[in-house]
Amino acid sequence: MSRQAEPTRLLLLAPPPAAHEPRGPAAEALLPLGFAIELCHELRAARAALAAGAAALVVADLRIEGALAWLRELRDAAAAPPVLALVRGDNEAVAAFRAGAWECVDQSALARELASAASALREHAQRARARTVAGDPQAGAASEVVRHMNSALVVLDRAGNVTFANPIAAQLLGAEAEKLVGRSFGRWFPGVARSQLPVQRTLERGDRVRGAEAMVAREDGRAIPIGLSASPLRSARGEPDGAIVIFQDLSDTKQLESQLLQREKMASIGQLAAGVAHEINNPMGFIHANLSQLREYLEDFARVWERVAVLRKVALGAGGEVRAAAESAEALIAEVDAEFLLRDFGTAVSESLEGAQRIRAIVQDLRSFSHRDTGERVHADVNKALDSTANIVWTMMKHSVGLSKSYAELPPILCFPMQLQQVFMNLLMNAYQAIEERRGQDGAPGEIRLRTELANGGVRVAVSDNGIGMEPEVQRRVFDPFFTTKEVGIGTGLGLSTSYQIARRHGGRLSFESERGVGTTFCLWLPLDDESGA
Repeated sequence: MSRQAEPTRLLLLAPPPAAHEPRGPAAEALLPLGFAIELCHELRAARAALAAGAAALVVADLRIEGALAWLRELRDAAAAPPVLALVRGDNEAVAAFRAGAWECVDQSALARELASAASALREHAQRARARTVAGDPQAGAASEVVRHMNSALVVLDRAGNVTFANPIAAQLLGAEAEKLVGRSFGRWFPGVARSQLPVQRTLERGDRVRGAEAMVAREDGRAIPIGLSASPLRSARGEPDGAIVIFQDLSDTKQLESQLLQREKMASIGQLAAGVAHEINNPMGFIHANLSQLREYLEDFARVWERVAVLRKVALGAGGEVRAAAESAEALIAEVDAEFLLRDFGTAVSESLEGAQRIRAIVQDLRSFSHRDTGERVHADVNKALDSTANIVWTMMKHSVGLSKSYAELPPILCFPMQLQQVFMNLLMNAYQAIEERRGQDGAPGEIRLRTELANGGVRVAVSDNGIGMEPEVQRRVFDPFFTTKEVGIGTGLGLSTSYQIARRHGGRLSFESERGVGTTFCLWLPLDDESGA
């Protein structure tokens, strides 16, 4: 009689159950599957339980504070178990996948989907998935994980050629699965050099790739955005011997992100409206005054011209009348001070032209900032993008904040300019609001410093302020979606989270240093040559 296999150990991180629920909905859905469940209600307990013994699976409810950051830790840890995330809505699901979750189940469909997702992940954890799929495509295709997973999966050999593709991959790439076998994975990335392919580091060096973003061209020519992760296959000697690539269609996600980004931009413009209105009203005031004065000047010149016309007619007639007409014209010229009119006329025209140019520049910057992102990378000047954004924000803050600029000469970089302007807007607005909060406490004068430079093979943009600074607990959550310390109606909690994701999309990073009562510096680093494959 054979000994029954031990149940699969599962670590469940979930909130405490309600009074009428003995275990909670997640545990109730998992118990019939025969898991040995270790239930934890706090992140600290979950960390300790995972360290004490190897769990084959982790199910984490993202309502637990810090759960998303824990997923990132597990993603980067060696030999970490697969994680199934319990989420609320598409935004949380996207964040969870990017943090390293293998699968997501929405809280609204918990009872219906959690059991099947956990069962599939159990098979995924029990099999030597990489070797099964790579060595025996038919066995891999028969795997419940590969056949029913929500993501596309392909296996590549050492040269980057497809040896296996699951049905979702075939559907996403627009070809039958068997016709994908033998083709180079790079064919779906036209115009991208082999060294820049998102999986090349995995094939050559065995590096894992998580959360890279790229555009793939389907067999019908249509380009779609994908999110991609790659894990290496290794030979018996431990050398890179291929890769398993998992990817998802991000078309809907990108559309939502674009809409969210546009709403965030328009919300920022709404906050700037009062300052911009004042800034436009100022030059319009002296343009109006100058034009009114010019009209009076023209009336005076019309009178002078009438006398000159009389003088000209008289000059053709009797000689005695010439002197009288000349004296009359001279008296009028002295009365209206014609020499002053000529000088001031030119000054008024120059001032009016300057005011009109200021209005034109403000309107152009606003129009440029409010444009919807095209979704295509172009070579752009980071200094120009930063300065244009600063000019917009400056209309609101210039009466209470000093602004200093130190721009290095920078080469154009391949980027999404509208998205970078959104990052700069968020950082400048946060700096101004931090200064206003400090001024409300001690009245200290505000200062914002902008600096650009070449650093570590890329472009570094620093935005510093002498505002209120951040407490340590705020610093730990500053990039979390929907986290804000501002009053209701002022902050959405998406500004810095969006900026962080934009930096990652460019293959860069957004970091900060802050001290309470001293100020904050945010640093955006962007590579000159993006190797992220995003």
